Amino acid sequence: KFKKTCLLGSIYIYWFSLAKFQSRDMRSPKVMRTNPNMSSFDVSLPTLPFDLISEIVSRLPVKSLLQFRCVSKSWKSLISDPIFARKHLNLSTTRRLLCLSYDKHSHRFFLNSYSLQSIFRDTDYNITRLEYPSDNICKGSLSHYAVGSCDGILCVATCRFFLDFKPLVVLWNPSIRKFKELPPFENPPGLDRLYMSYGFGYDHASHDYKVVVIYNLLGINGGIVWDTTKAKVYTLSTDSWRTIQPFPFDSVSSYQQGRYVSGSINWLAYSKGTHQRCIISFDLGHETYQMIRMPLGLERTPKDPVFSVLRDWLCLIFDHDVWVMKEYGVKESWTKLFNVTHLLDPPFKSFVLTNVLYIFQDDQLLLLFRKDCERRFILYNFKNDTSKVSFMLKDFPQLCVESLISPCS
Repeated sequence: KFKKTCLLGSIYIYWFSLAKFQSRDMRSPKVMRTNPNMSSFDVSLPTLPFDLISEIVSRLPVKSLLQFRCVSKSWKSLISDPIFARKHLNLSTTRRLLCLSYDKHSHRFFLNSYSLQSIFRDTDYNITRLEYPSDNICKGSLSHYAVGSCDGILCVATCRFFLDFKPLVVLWNPSIRKFKELPPFENPPGLDRLYMSYGFGYDHASHDYKVVVIYNLLGINGGIVWDTTKAKVYTLSTDSWRTIQPFPFDSVSSYQQGRYVSGSINWLAYSKGTHQRCIISFDLGHETYQMIRMPLGLERTPKDPVFSVLRDWLCLIFDHDVWVMKEYGVKESWTKLFNVTHLLDPPFKSFVLTNVLYIFQDDQLLLLFRKDCERRFILYNFKNDTSKVSFMLKDFPQLCVESLISPCS
């Protein structure tokens, strides 16, 4: 690791010097960009070929790349190139914890961004605070939440219950400070209640981002009470919503958003008649539904399990047991990873495990516990059964990778 760090550091310094060299318009041979998959521009290179330069800079952190856009038009063109952004994403390892919060004094929403490596330090949590980019998020409702993140883009929606105003959904990449408000869709008339659950992910077939909304409608028409569940999908390339085939189960579980994994969005769903639970998967490419069975014993629990994603696995948390589906869509691959009851010694005895946010390369797990409005991170190594507690948190965190992917394109 030390040699690798030194090598990358040397390359980093060399590339920065190279960029400075170019910015002074010093005379040097010009090498034309020949890669047909990327937009054409000229780059002045004293020594290294362009392809090697591209390989080097694609491994740099987003913050540095944003600064290097000012070096020259050529570097700005490279760093702004969507294909380069995708390449950078595939190599990116930097992840941050994002927490949306509301300031009642300024009546503004903020995003607190925490370095994943610093949240267990006693001091210096490496917090960055960003003001929410859209004023419209403050109109009509103070309830807001993060639907999920994909490729560095955070999907945020206003209140889940809408009657008198249109729902607002925003795609926001906080790393590059770019956002997009999605067009609203009309609510059907005559509603008494409207509950919404969103999911956000990437369609690998069409290379497009999609937002799916499942909404449960309850109303009275001509004295007849009707209760139905419908679905719409938003496609970024067309910037429009369209109705898709209805959700195949009675309803999604309350306060559980769709989870993106394996090119699909997954919801915890239930039948009102049998009270049986299952996972409904929506394939973003084919736009078809699939039912995924839950572990034995969790299909008819008195309360909903917590539904999450750990690494590339579907994850269920119930009664301090953590289950993961190691082979997507295969019921027999459900595995109980561990139980955390023994971690809840005083003063955390009354805390409840609400999420497993991240698994590090050394198999340490980042756990989130909750008691009323208080939340705590615990770094847990289930192999040697050791743990470390972090600072108190008031907001729900969302794990997000740093990227150059723009929600505006």
